[in-house]
Amino acid sequence: MRGWTVAMVTAAMLVGMEAGAFQPYFPGESSPEVAELRAKLAAQEAHLARLEEEATLYEEAEALGVTVAVEASRLPERQQRRLAMAIVREARRNKVDPMLVVAVIRCESSFNNYAVSHVGAMGLMQVMPDTGSYLADKAGFKLQRHTNLFDSELNVELGTAYLADLIARFGSPERALVAYNAGPGLAKKILAKRDKRERFMAGYPAKVMKEFRRLKAQQAREVSQREAQKKTSGGPG
Repeated sequence: MRGWTVAMVTAAMLVGMEAGAFQPYFPGESSPEVAELRAKLAAQEAHLARLEEEATLYEEAEALGVTVAVEASRLPERQQRRLAMAIVREARRNKVDPMLVVAVIRCESSFNNYAVSHVGAMGLMQVMPDTGSYLADKAGFKLQRHTNLFDSELNVELGTAYLADLIARFGSPERALVAYNAGPGLAKKILAKRDKRERFMAGYPAKVMKEFRRLKAQQAREVSQREAQKKTSGGPG
């Protein structure tokens, strides 16, 4: 009888131990598991926010006619999409009309990513390497290599910031374009003398502004056409 009792007690202890082995584990708030999960959720939220922003930018690029203008670049379709979004994003950030950015690109490089001028200006907006390094430092990052100016999005980011800075410094797009083309130092001398100013303004600045006005007129026609289609269809789409 005593042996039977010992066996029963031993069995009970084993069952209790096995049951304990299957107790669920709930990690604490500060555990590595919870921290990792939070990091993954934050990354997903950031990714979704980026996708929403890109969708909004691309819709605006289509509405403004930037996507049509970018087709001239003959870049792969995915790169065209990213370039159109970059133009709208950087124009918005710097409070510049995106069509003025497009006009500068057309006149400077004809949408050739790898264009290099005889004085060494590079990329879509023909940014000088020293200017690019200065603008990158000002924006809080390093340009690293001058050849990075061949990156279309980076070139647009730096070129648009430079254009906006010159407009603020020189007071108008036309005068800013003198500085964009000749450099701020020489631009001050050109603009100070009437004969030189008139002669120079009739060149590069006039060319860019003519392209800008053409793009704006085309944009206005497309907006009018879309509005007419909405009225004809009797709906918002």
